[in-house]
Amino acid sequence: MRRDKRLEAPVLFLHLSALVLVIGPFLFFGAAVAPSLFRVLPTRDLAARVVSPVLSAACLIAEVAFGVLFATAWYLGREGFPKLTRSLFTRLPVAGFFAALVVRELLIPPIDKIREEAPGLIDQLPAADTSRILLERYHRLSTGFIGVVLVVGLVMLVLTVRLLAMRRDLPAPGASRPPVPKLLDLS
Repeated sequence: MRRDKRLEAPVLFLHLSALVLVIGPFLFFGAAVAPSLFRVLPTRDLAARVVSPVLSAACLIAEVAFGVLFATAWYLGREGFPKLTRSLFTRLPVAGFFAALVVRELLIPPIDKIREEAPGLIDQLPAADTSRILLERYHRLSTGFIGVVLVVGLVMLVLTVRLLAMRRDLPAPGASRPPVPKLLDLS
């Protein structure tokens, strides 16, 4: 199936924009927002109340962006990629979508519930307290799944660059054929 050349530029723009929306918010969140809040606010519980909705929003943005990436990767990867790479190019957004969904739906709500039901501030509880242990486990899991989202986004970026490099190296259609010799010259 031949691709419409007029759609290629807008689809590539959507694809690259979705990659920015997958990688950017989590990098900014992890490098600037979360450390600043935990450093500036007086308690970790107070900082967590601010971080939780911000992280949920970043996950929702990533879920939408992965949906766009799935569609654009399918369109862009139809021609020019080996079958295995094309398969990876369209399956990675699905993995990233579910990683972001797990953080937003399965990990953030229990973390918030543990903080609400804890007897006092989490920081003041003994290290052996079950609330504190559970919170640390959920936090490690959420950090791991966010790492999966970032790795998927970076691998998608590398695959996109590779696809664009492969397309640039391909000869233009019709340019690879030798000129047709004149068999009959009537001049």
